[in-house]
Amino acid sequence: MGVSLGLSHVILAGALTASAAGIGGFFYGTGVGAAQEQAAQKRAHDAARAERDRLQGQIDASTERSQTAEYARQTNVREIYHESQKVIERPVYRNVCVDADGVGLLDRAASVANGESVASAAGTAPGAAEGAAR
Repeated sequence: MGVSLGLSHVILAGALTASAAGIGGFFYGTGVGAAQEQAAQKRAHDAARAERDRLQGQIDASTERSQTAEYARQTNVREIYHESQKVIERPVYRNVCVDADGVGLLDRAASVANGESVASAAGTAPGAAEGAAR
């Protein structure tokens, strides 16, 4: 009986050792898994930050281009206001509201307002109306 009692203790001790090793392995695996998950989250966060910075750079460049175009458009509009005062000084006949120079200026103003090229407005050169007004 003494041998079987000692053998059962050895088996029990082996089972406890195996259980302790399994529990230790579980906690080790949990720690490794948590570290891997944190590393994956950091990589995803860094990738998102890089994409956000790239898109912000594109937005900034687009804004700068838009502001430059708007400034150029407003410069053209100021010129048209100056030229339109010269057309108003000319006599206007009852049956004709605007002469040919005035029509050219109106076409040019519409083109500038629509963001089109000023030189292509009404098929005339930008200086044509100015030369005729002198």
